[in-house]
Amino acid sequence: MTWSGAVHMQPGILMFTGAVGSAHMHSHAAVQIMIIDDGDVTVTDGDGHSEVVRSVVIPSGAVHALSASEGARGRAIYIDSTTGMGLRIRPPEPGRGGVADWSDRGQTAVAMTDRGADSDLEYAARLIDSLSEHEKASTLGVLHPALEHALTLLPERISGQVTLTDIAALVSISPGRLGRIFNDQLQMSFSTYIRWLRLRRAMEVMSSGATLTTSAHEAGFTDSAHLNRICHSMFGLTPSAATGGLTWN
Repeated sequence: MTWSGAVHMQPGILMFTGAVGSAHMHSHAAVQIMIIDDGDVTVTDGDGHSEVVRSVVIPSGAVHALSASEGARGRAIYIDSTTGMGLRIRPPEPGRGGVADWSDRGQTAVAMTDRGADSDLEYAARLIDSLSEHEKASTLGVLHPALEHALTLLPERISGQVTLTDIAALVSISPGRLGRIFNDQLQMSFSTYIRWLRLRRAMEVMSSGATLTTSAHEAGFTDSAHLNRICHSMFGLTPSAATGGLTWN
């Protein structure tokens, strides 16, 4: 099965609706919520445990693969873990975090969220609310000032060379300290976040009809082969498979 359908983007969220395809082992820098409406989708975690899911919440950085049956349809919501919405989502409890836990969290969130007449994006926002740790709301979504500054600078520089040392100098902090803040607050390394930004930018450029090579250069990748490798590692798909059957809104 290949992916085909509509993609809606707004700051912090990318939402896919349509035919769900398969994807080999990968991990992305976004939190993913997936809801299956028709057919079967099997999720396999990094330890090799598999489960047929109806809804699932996959944390950022979690290794997983997808295997979709013919006719599988659903919604996949990718939430940027650097945004307020992404930071509100509770991380897995210590000692948990495999596919069984991801499925439990997804089913609980869907059961707690009335679909109503909301648009898909409005429904996604309410699903995120149901995954939030309200009793700790005062501390959620509060970024270290240096990290917050870095996150505003990076999108403007993503088409060129970006180093931790250069960004740390711009936000007046040591590279080692900034790297630790990325890991502590976003649960990902600086380099992982840069790859995610570049991939997201390349997909935006490709969606406008640009070639793979042009998209790679616009996003700061060395070449199309580099873009291809990163797309495989973060989505489990080639760039053409990730964007070819999609309508971008």
